[in-house]
Amino acid sequence: MLEFIHRVMAWHQTRDRGASAVEYALILALVVGGVVALYFAIGGNIQDRLGQACRQITQRAAC
Repeated sequence: MLEFIHRVMAWHQTRDRGASAVEYALILALVVGGVVALYFAIGGNIQDRLGQACRQITQRAAC
């Protein structure tokens, strides 16, 4: 009987490991999706500001 309980517990632990991997994959997908959404939301604004900074630096260097 004790051996049966150990087998059931071992089976349950291996089953949970697979579920944990799926949960981690979903969390990772949400994080990546958030980063991509943030990039598209503010990426153009950052690009414009960096372009302005580069133009100002090159104008001052040319003087």
